[in-house]
Amino acid sequence: MWPSRFRCCRHLISGTQGNDAVVTCLDETRHGLEDGDFVTFSEVQGAVELNGCEPRKVSVKGPYTFSIGDTTTVGEYKTGGIFTQVKMPKILEFVCVLTTCHEHCSLLSTEISS
Repeated sequence: MWPSRFRCCRHLISGTQGNDAVVTCLDETRHGLEDGDFVTFSEVQGAVELNGCEPRKVSVKGPYTFSIGDTTTVGEYKTGGIFTQVKMPKILEFVCVLTTCHEHCSLLSTEISS
């Protein structure tokens, strides 16, 4: 069985709190994330509910900053923290080959007869 997620890169952070909380990488380190990636946190002081939280989807704001959405329900961020990118599984759904062939063959036969 494949693991449901695995850890990727880690960076030191600072952050803000609010409806669209912004996380900033320290030491001018580029985060390397893309919109839709997921992260989790450790060693955050203040907003300790983020430590070990379920992976949060990010929205990239720039090469050093990204948003993690609403953090109004967690404690007030004070200092520190490390984010870790988490790779999430993608669920793929497939259609039966016979169904697909039947749909395409009927379209093909109507085009040929026209």
